Amino acid sequence: MNERGSMLPYLGALFFIGFVVLGLALDTSLLAATYREAAFAADVGAEAGAAHLEVSSAYEGTTRLDRGPAIAAAETASLAARSRSGRTAAATTDGTTICVSVTDRFEPRILGTIGVGTQGITVNACASPRQG
Repeated sequence: MNERGSMLPYLGALFFIGFVVLGLALDTSLLAATYREAAFAADVGAEAGAAHLEVSSAYEGTTRLDRGPAIAAAETASLAARSRSGRTAAATTDGTTICVSVTDRFEPRILGTIGVGTQGITVNACASPRQG
């Protein structure tokens, strides 16, 4: 009985499974890093927007956001914080709180070779000014 080469299919399957597991581990860690970067950008934008107060509210003893400059500062700061191509930021405010939504793209490196496509990551952060 000639059994030469009988391990070759098993080794091929083992290499393929190892490649998929390695790709899953690597791409999962890169996905987590992309999420952290987007969360950092959203936090920076929310804090930058919360710094723009209406001057008249200070004399009334309240804190209100100056809507236009707060939104512009939040979006600009979110896009500038560790900037990446393809990142978008949108800010909204109700006058007391500003919320920033940052959307980023994640492109799998290893699993992209077997058909896993680009994923969108959206992170939200809100901030409000406080009286000091």
